[in-house]
Amino acid sequence: MNKLIKINNQTALDKFYRKLFFYKSFIFKKTKFTVETNYEEVKPIIKALNIKKRKPRITYIYDEACKQIDNHYKNKNICGFKDNKCYVQQKLQNGTINGCCRMCLYQSTKGCTTKNLTCKLFTCSEVEKRCKVIKFDDLKILNLLSFRNRMILKSDYFSKREDVIKDLYYGSFFLWTIRIVIRMIINFYTLKRKKF
Repeated sequence: MNKLIKINNQTALDKFYRKLFFYKSFIFKKTKFTVETNYEEVKPIIKALNIKKRKPRITYIYDEACKQIDNHYKNKNICGFKDNKCYVQQKLQNGTINGCCRMCLYQSTKGCTTKNLTCKLFTCSEVEKRCKVIKFDDLKILNLLSFRNRMILKSDYFSKREDVIKDLYYGSFFLWTIRIVIRMIINFYTLKRKKF
C-alpha cells in the first residue's frame, strides 16, 4: 500500500510533523511512503519511514542526523581551536587541550575517531555566543525515535557510534545505565593510564 504525501506549503509541512507519531507506528508497517515536495528536510524522514526493520532504521536516523550536523558546521571552526586549544582554554591558559573532548577516549589530533551524535550536539556557552548552533529539537528526523530513545541519546556522551546505536536498539534505561557506567569507568582508567 503506497501513501503519497504532498507537502507544498508550510501548513502541509506542519500537519506532516504532527502526524509523524502515527506514521512511525506499526499501523504503517506495510505502507510505502512517497513524497512530492520541494522541502528537502522531509526527504530523509520519508526515507527513514520506508525502512521497516528497527535496527537499520535507527542506524539511518542516527547517521543522517550526524550528516546534517556536519553539513551545518562544515568549514567552520566553531570552537575556535588554535594550537589544540578552544576559546575557553585559550582564555583560561590552564594547560588543558582538546576542548570538551579532553576526557574522551576517542579524541585524536585529527578530531573525533567515532561519530557520537550526542557530542556533536553539545556546545558550550562560549560557542553559543559566537555562532548559530544546532539543538536537538532542530533535527526533525530524531522525532522518528521513541521518547525513550531520545532521552538515551541526549546523555550518551563519549561513546562509540556502534555503542550508541546498540543503546538505542535495546531502548532500555536500565541496560543503558549499566552500559554507560561501565564505559565511564573504562574511559576513566584508560585516560588515567595514558597520563602516566
